Order: sequence, then structure tokens, then C-alpha cells
Amino acid sequence: AGAWGRGAGELARRMAPWLMHRGHEGVGFAYASPDGLKVGPPPEDAEGALAHTRYSTSGAYGVQLQPVLAKHRDLELALVFNGTVVNYKKLAEGSFDGEALAKALAREIWERGLEEGVTQVYSKIVGAASLLALTPWGLLAVRDPRGVRPLAYRHYGEGVAFSSETVALGGGQEVAPGLAVLYGKRIAFWKIPPGEARICAMELVYFAHPASILGGRLVADVRRALGRALAEVETRDFDVVAYVPETARTAAEAFAEALGKPLVDAVVKNRFAGRVFITPPHLRNPGDAFRAVPELVAGRRVALVDDSLIRGTNMRAVVKLLKEAGAREVHVRIASPPVKWPCFFGMDFQTRRELVAYKRDVEATRAYIGADSLIYLPLEKFRQILGSACYGCFTGEYPVQIDVEEAEAAQTGTRGA
Repeated sequence: AGAWGRGAGELARRMAPWLMHRGHEGVGFAYASPDGLKVGPPPEDAEGALAHTRYSTSGAYGVQLQPVLAKHRDLELALVFNGTVVNYKKLAEGSFDGEALAKALAREIWERGLEEGVTQVYSKIVGAASLLALTPWGLLAVRDPRGVRPLAYRHYGEGVAFSSETVALGGGQEVAPGLAVLYGKRIAFWKIPPGEARICAMELVYFAHPASILGGRLVADVRRALGRALAEVETRDFDVVAYVPETARTAAEAFAEALGKPLVDAVVKNRFAGRVFITPPHLRNPGDAFRAVPELVAGRRVALVDDSLIRGTNMRAVVKLLKEAGAREVHVRIASPPVKWPCFFGMDFQTRRELVAYKRDVEATRAYIGADSLIYLPLEKFRQILGSACYGCFTGEYPVQIDVEEAEAAQTGTRGA
């Protein structure tokens, strides 16, 4: 998130908590001061400020690496970005993609000017990146040219604020894919090709806040549609519908309503545990995050709904908890297709071997998670609901040509516990 104008510092600090569902490994800030760009919590009256909540897809886990300060000759900038740059080592030297992106941006802007420099950097990127940067001329905002990673804006008072999601802005509008904006001492707009609208399917399924607008639609409405579609392919009977908190609740409500079954909060989550899926590997412990409520499931056949099934870590633990709580049967229902391919565009599952559906058919996956049955939402129904989107992790067909084995090796080589 970022802002420019009177009170930008206060606004950046207020937006950050509304983005912690996107990353909670750390929170970082940068701001413009009379003495140059600074990293740290901004004063309320800072003219320009950035905030970043970290969900690491590159670089070491467990440290706050953004915002990044970069300098080339006399040009200094501070950058935050959302996404993954697979080929970042070809952009500039850097220990992770954000550092290389910031250095490349500073170099190209110095050598080519703002508009041409930004466009040149994006022409070299393999991956996806929506970015905000404090520059000598004001706040630079760029939406990923294929629209995979989101970005929104809202005017306030005498300034403007940008964020990955509208919920952090308290409203606002989406930035068009490929649109670059400079707001500050001068104002400029330009387009970066190809300008496609292919929002990440996992944003709609899991990652984004249900109150945000993506692709012109309320995220919660999309998830309700997925739940209704999942009910259309149901083949069994059961007594109650439960869900894996929190994201799956919206789809589960629609699923239960369509089938005329009661929805129960049979799985509860420690709200201070954060989102297990985006937690660094060495800290993921579903057993500390979830509990089952025996009074709601004992002796009953339970349909357990989740938005997606990626590593299977949470699901395996939750199925076990429900059975230990006395559930007679647990039937897992997933409001999206099997995830069989890595993501190189901003999600931290970058190898096939970590995916529960890789080299496992539905029956083998069912056995692995310990469920009595398993049904995924068919890909055809999924596409009908989401429309134009990036389905790379479901189909292996990415928005840009990628050598999967090479990309897996490049990304995993930079990670640490």
C-alpha cells in the first residue's frame, strides 16, 4: 500500500493492518522526508509513504525485506511490490526479486526517463508484479500488465492512496492491467503492454479479502457462486456442513443453503494463529491453529468444505480432528479444481512435489487426507464462474511461457527456513 499527499504517513499506517491477510511475516514502511527517503514507520504528516505486509515468495523466510531502497547515480527510490519475478537475476544483482526489481527500476529510469524506464523493466519480467515506488517526482504505481496481481486506488482529500485490495482503502477502484501512474509533483499516465485482464484465480478463491472488489466483482459473491456450483455435483447425503476457517465459510454457506443442510462451526480457529497456508514452512502447525467441536459432529456425517486443496497440510489435520471428535464420516468438498502445478506469479508453492494432487489422483488424495470421500469443483464450472483469469496452478498453462523445471530450481534455491 502507499499514499501521496497531506497525511500520507498516517494513511499508510492505517492501511497496513487491512492487508495482513495477504502476509504476516512482517510489516515494513518507507516514507519521503526532507532529508530523502527513509525506512521505518512514517510520521503522520509525511508527504509520501509506503507500507508492506510480507508473504514471502522469494528470499529468506521470517524477515521483513520490503520496502527496498535502491539508488543509481543520483536517483533514489523506495519500492514495494506484490508478485514474483522468476528471472530477477537477469534484471540486476539482488538476493531476492524485490531487491533486483528496485535496482533495475532505478537504473532504467535514470538512463531512459520515467515512462520508458518503467516500460523497459516490465518488458524483461518473467512472472507478475504490481508495484508502488516513492520517486523524486512522487508516488509511482504500476498494475501488473497481465492483471494477475491486483492493485486499486482511491482519492482522499488532496491526495491519492493505492493498495493491493479495495478493502484497505475503504472502497476505491481497480487500476487497469498495465496502467502506470505517477502522482505527485507531476501527474502522468501510460500503458505497459499487453494490458490483459487475467486476475489470479487463487486471489478469488482464497487469497483476497471477501469484501474486496476484483475484476469488477465482490470476492464474496464469487465464492458464493463456487459454493453453489459445488452443490450441483454433490452425490452423497450427510447431516451437517462444516468448513475450514476462515476463507471457506462463504462457499460453505452457499453449498449448505443449496442442499438444505445446516451449516455448523464445527472447526474453530485460533484467530491469533494467522493464515497457516502463508506461514513459513517451519512454523506451519495446523494442530495449534484448529480445534473441532465434538458437540456439533459426534455421530454425524459431515461435509467439510474448503476453498482449495494445495499441500493438504491443513485438511489432513482437520479431518483427523473431526474424526477424533466423533464424526461418523467426513466428506471433503473443495470449491476449486485440483492444484497440480506450481505458481511463479505470487503464491508460495513453487514446486510440484509439495502439492498434494501432484502425481495423485482423487482417490489417492482422499486416502492421503483421510477423508471418506473427496469431490473437487470441476474445472469447466470453475472457469464459467471466474471467467478471464490465470489458471496456471490448475492447468499448467501460464500467462507467459515458463520452463517449469528451471523456474522451480531458480526459486527454491533462494529460500531458507
